[in-house]
Amino acid sequence: MVKFITIMVKCFIICHAIQLALGISVRNPLTVVVFLCCLLLHRNCRIDVKRNVRFIITAVSVLVSVGVLVMIAGRVTDAFENKLFKAAAVAILFFGFISLSELLIKTGIYIMSGHKIRADIRLFPKIRWTRKIVINRKMALIVSALICFVCWLPYFLYEFPGIMTADSLVQYEQITGVRGLSNHHPVIHTLCIAFFYRLGLFLTRDINKAVSVYTLAQMIFMAFCCARCVVESAVISDAGAQRDGDVSREDDRILVGIVPLAVLAFYALVPFNAVFAVTIWKDVPFAGIMMLLVCCLMDIIRNNKENYTMLAVLFILFSLFRSNAWYAFILTIPFLIYAFRKNIRNIVTAIVAVLLVVTVIKGPVMDIAGVEQPDFVESLSLPLQQVARVLVDDRDVSWGDLRLIDEVIDRTYIHELYAADFADNIKELVRAGHPEVIENNKGKYFRLWLRLMLKYPGEYLAAWYDLEGGYIYPDFQYDVGNIDGIMGNDLGLVSTPLIGGKAVIKTKEILIKLGAFLPLYGMIWSLGTYSWFLVLSLALTLSSREYRKYTVVQLISLMIIVTLCIAAPMVDFRYGYGVVMTIPIFAVLCGNMEGENNVQL
Repeated sequence: MVKFITIMVKCFIICHAIQLALGISVRNPLTVVVFLCCLLLHRNCRIDVKRNVRFIITAVSVLVSVGVLVMIAGRVTDAFENKLFKAAAVAILFFGFISLSELLIKTGIYIMSGHKIRADIRLFPKIRWTRKIVINRKMALIVSALICFVCWLPYFLYEFPGIMTADSLVQYEQITGVRGLSNHHPVIHTLCIAFFYRLGLFLTRDINKAVSVYTLAQMIFMAFCCARCVVESAVISDAGAQRDGDVSREDDRILVGIVPLAVLAFYALVPFNAVFAVTIWKDVPFAGIMMLLVCCLMDIIRNNKENYTMLAVLFILFSLFRSNAWYAFILTIPFLIYAFRKNIRNIVTAIVAVLLVVTVIKGPVMDIAGVEQPDFVESLSLPLQQVARVLVDDRDVSWGDLRLIDEVIDRTYIHELYAADFADNIKELVRAGHPEVIENNKGKYFRLWLRLMLKYPGEYLAAWYDLEGGYIYPDFQYDVGNIDGIMGNDLGLVSTPLIGGKAVIKTKEILIKLGAFLPLYGMIWSLGTYSWFLVLSLALTLSSREYRKYTVVQLISLMIIVTLCIAAPMVDFRYGYGVVMTIPIFAVLCGNMEGENNVQL
């Protein structure tokens, strides 16, 4: 195991050196390809060489590395301002190219010796359960939740009473009556904030401390959701261990192994989870609901339990906490019916209940309560952006179509306002004009959109990719978790950190920025990575007769990605945060498949 870890470290250093040398971002998929290729060569080319030959290989590798440094070190270090980072970059280049040269020379010797590079070799050794540690499921849930909460606590103390952006402040204004209730930000989430805020206000008589009560409640909720996923991963991996004969038990306790510990580490230690846990956004509790929904479905499928009431409740919350989730649920209905066809009465009853409850709440209930619904323009992010792209590129548009456009907007400033990766500018331009014209003539403007699409498909595709491409391709640059405090406001809300100092600030800054500096690790800071893995895991489960039944669970996350690719106003990590938090379950599921316990090439 120690030898394998040494190989992994060498492959990582080579990968990092090549990433720096090529000047590509840490989110570029090429970094993964380089790492896996290096690992493949290391696992293949196991040769023993004499000491003098080893010395020659090392000497040549050092000379090659020095030569590379002379050629590119200046260009690479210019990208960093901090002297420590400059020195680290030089060290990585030096040792990385030494390791790469040694690997390539040994590979050449291996091939010239008559050996072949095997493509089917196991890249990762199978982990045997040498130590049987079992724990009660409830205890595992509590311990995991406690670990997550403790790991996130410093962020809460530093960001006290919580992180609030413009969206958070709009919801706070609704709670305090400054503006009326609106479902633009799900009113059910606004009401949740209001409940804990008023509880906190009753207990403390201080608005900032009152906000912190909601933040704490959200942290506890998310900690238990993460813990539930840790337990689920333990159950899945435990089943695999028993199937492979590594353990044998008849009780309902779970085996504590490296898999659930890795899942726990992801939830507890990756910094963006801690930042989001203390940020007042709808996307955070929605992610928790998605995690519980996935675990509930997994439990029903695995144990044939008739827990359809809980499933219906979770689907209702799922549909109410995000607008696109409602459409994702509708798209998933045929797959749910097929997957649970043996319990057709139960699943149809649950689906009908969800449809009725959500429709009634979104319709009559909100109308009676005077809740304002999002305007029609809000749902037109992508089509408006595509039409605007045609105009901004100065393409030929017929006089009749220009007249239709002019009835809605003033085109004078469209070149200045258009932003390829942000749809809100064009939406605000429409709102400043006559959005009711589109709403009252939907068919006419749909035909306008369709005509321009058929005439300029390239512009439409480019507009879509610039706006939504980050949901399907990892190498898009955007900040994740790089937010602090409470946005300036006139509401009396201020950030009052309970811990601080240069050390705390610098530590937090480094933890957040590591995602932009370290290859491989940087991939988990990109939504596109999770989309790729989701598609890969879906393909693997479809190919397995034993695990095909779990496909419907993955489809829920896939439909969230699909709806984001159709309607999101920009690429934002938090919009897909629910998908991010469920991926560890699918990773464990795929790694647990018969004959697929290890990644192979």
